Amino acid sequence: MPMHDDEFHDDSGLLAVFLGLAVLVGMSCLPATIAWIRLATG
Repeated sequence: MPMHDDEFHDDSGLLAVFLGLAVLVGMSCLPATIAWIRLATG
């Protein structure tokens, strides 16, 4: 039982890290995308 719980906790941690990374990438890409659009249309 403890082994299964540990495995589930690791999976949950991995998911949290992946979500955090996705948010970080999105936040860093958004200003660049806006800048490129303004540069292209400006």
